Amino acid sequence: MQAEDLIGKVGVAAAMSKLLGGLFLGGSFGKGQADEWSDVDLVGLALAGRHEAVEAWWRDWLEQQEHLIYFQVLQRGGVLINAITESWLRVDLHMPGDGQLGARSQDGTKPLYDPQNLHAQLVPSLPAHRPDPHRIEAMILEFIRILGLSPVGLGRREYVVMVTGTGMLRDILSQLMQEELPLADRGGMLHLNKLLAPVDIAALEGLPYPQAEPVSLIEAQLALARLFLPRARIMSARLDIAWPQEFETNTRAHFARAIGRAADDLWPLEMNAA
Repeated sequence: MQAEDLIGKVGVAAAMSKLLGGLFLGGSFGKGQADEWSDVDLVGLALAGRHEAVEAWWRDWLEQQEHLIYFQVLQRGGVLINAITESWLRVDLHMPGDGQLGARSQDGTKPLYDPQNLHAQLVPSLPAHRPDPHRIEAMILEFIRILGLSPVGLGRREYVVMVTGTGMLRDILSQLMQEELPLADRGGMLHLNKLLAPVDIAALEGLPYPQAEPVSLIEAQLALARLFLPRARIMSARLDIAWPQEFETNTRAHFARAIGRAADDLWPLEMNAA
């Protein structure tokens, strides 16, 4: 089954079910930015007392369209149902806990079944994203903290754990890059190439992926520090976030002692030295 086939049928099915007060298309299809790899993101409006009935109807209806190989019901801001058909069409149905469309916009949502004309009541577009200083500060502190745990991993020879930690550092760097974007809705996690500038994608792709051995891990983490920290300093200055200079300086010295190198060789401490 193709995503477009399901989208073309599901609005009528929702109306016939008499369980939903509305059904809307979100995600990349809702924004008109879908590609052949996109999943189908649906928002269904129903009173909490009807959620179980909707779950049962939804599973039966999907199964009639194409055999399901995965169906999971999660409690996330209401009810989120993840489904995958045998052709690996991915379909998510979210039923908000308050039964409302919430902070969505007309240009990011398409009505499939809208008897109350709720879509027309949405704002035309969401405001541009502005970085949250508290979130940025937490990211900076966590990045430095993870770096400071590396000597523990080296001392205990926990190289597999350090590979995981290096991945966490890479994720924080990617998140920082995304925080700089003005997009109100960045969408899912499987289209980073569409979000970030080519220079940022090249920087991420150029980072070393470490093996579970000391030299590879040390160089990978230092490469991440040299890319993340100067960039984070610039953002913190722009957002008037107090830079944790003492924490960074002591962490760098701690790391340097553990690997037997001069602290100044690890990464610069000044924004203009990057």
